[in-house]
Amino acid sequence: MLGDHKVYEKAAKKILSVFTDGSITNHDLMYVAFYTTVNAYPANPVLDRLEEFVEHVKQERERARENGQYTQDSLF
Repeated sequence: MLGDHKVYEKAAKKILSVFTDGSITNHDLMYVAFYTTVNAYPANPVLDRLEEFVEHVKQERERARENGQYTQDSLF
């Protein structure tokens, strides 16, 4: 892994706190998306990086699901 994993974990916890503290509901996410887009404009590369991040989250989530299906992992 490149870089300091503590930096990555700290950034991940900041992102997760936005979604897990309960102050933003599923309905509110569309407003968060709207304001994120408006505030990032005209820095489109920022939005491109955000989309790339979401794609990585999808890939890691799928990989975690696949890894969780192995029964050998639960034997011990």
